[in-house]
Amino acid sequence: MYKKIMVGYDGTKFSDCALKEAIALTKESDAKLLLVTAPEIDVNLQAMAPEANELIEKKARTALERATAKVKKAGLTCESKIIVTNSAQETLVETAKKNKVDLIVLGTHGRTGLVRLLMGSTTARVIGHAPCNVLVVRCP
Repeated sequence: MYKKIMVGYDGTKFSDCALKEAIALTKESDAKLLLVTAPEIDVNLQAMAPEANELIEKKARTALERATAKVKKAGLTCESKIIVTNSAQETLVETAKKNKVDLIVLGTHGRTGLVRLLMGSTTARVIGHAPCNVLVVRCP
């Protein structure tokens, strides 16, 4: 079973679905839970409008606090981290490595085709570089 589970959380309904699954797995396996949010800060935007990036970070912090409250409501404890970055997928992979995570749980928008190709997918990139198993959760 898993000893340490990490959830990539961004405050969307998709990450809420991933969090719900991670909570269930954490209870099942008596693992430790790590919540990570990695808001992406645009360097160019920082130079032109520093308050915009501050707003992005504040929104991420609020989302992480809400997720932590959900974990506590489920009767668990967790460690939570906010890591401001220019690459969410790299940050999630590096955080998993540093924290010796056994499983990364991520939500997905379920986009396909041209939309996915043009927009990219943090989840897909994490899968390709993760040091451990990755569970991708779809919302109903």
